[in-house]
Amino acid sequence: MDIYTILILTHLVGTVLGVGSATFAEIFYLKALKDGEVSPDEGALLKSTYTVLRVGLILGVLSGFGFLLLYRFTGQEERLLDPKLWAKMTVIVILVINALMLQLHRIPMWLGASLSVTSWYAAMILGAWHGVPYSYIEIMAGYIVAVIVMIFVLEFIKKTYLKK
Repeated sequence: MDIYTILILTHLVGTVLGVGSATFAEIFYLKALKDGEVSPDEGALLKSTYTVLRVGLILGVLSGFGFLLLYRFTGQEERLLDPKLWAKMTVIVILVINALMLQLHRIPMWLGASLSVTSWYAAMILGAWHGVPYSYIEIMAGYIVAVIVMIFVLEFIKKTYLKK
């Protein structure tokens, strides 16, 4: 198995773990809040989900860095100029900063959750969408709109689901 295939597989596993655990983190968190408190079992489930989320992020970052090195050292420098690549790297940096800010309790949960879910899905979509016809600015504008929409969607779901 060559290095490119290893990087692809690692990147896919990281993305699957990240998207899946970000989705389930929101579902489990909402279910835990239903009765007004997070039980020890619910807390343990959330902790496991966040661990999987971190593993996905680490795999994604390391394999992404591996791609950058591969492109550089195999004469594919033109791939480093792709606006989709830069947008995806920006989204991943936002994911890392968001994770750190949530861990340190420096960002409200409603914003952190919206950034996390939107960023993971954006990274997945950008990774899968070949021939993205948009500039970096257009992609990032769409991402910002998606984050804002996700804030309202998650708040609506929370209010609807937690209604007594």
